[in-house]
Amino acid sequence: MMIPRQIVIDLVEGDNAPDLQVRFDGLDLDDYTSITLRVARQDNRKFSRAATPVGPSDIELATVAWQAGDLIEGQHKAEFELIQKSDSKRFTLPRKYPILLNVRKDLG
Repeated sequence: MMIPRQIVIDLVEGDNAPDLQVRFDGLDLDDYTSITLRVARQDNRKFSRAATPVGPSDIELATVAWQAGDLIEGQHKAEFELIQKSDSKRFTLPRKYPILLNVRKDLG
């Protein structure tokens, strides 16, 4: 039996590198027209970023590039929306708990 768990990613405020790498176990990312990271920040603002599949050598791996201002201090919720090529149906991952982005203050 698999026990669902919440994914927690620790980040630093203001960083925009390295890209976030995400493995979608059991999926061939070439089967989707789009994969989008959707983030709901603690301050109730929302943004989304495209997840780019790495390519034919690794069909389960995608990267998300951060932009300036994406990572502000706080605990934010995130999820991925995937749109299937075959029928344009969408689904969201993870299904049970949102991903938590824990962003700590930059000490600089």
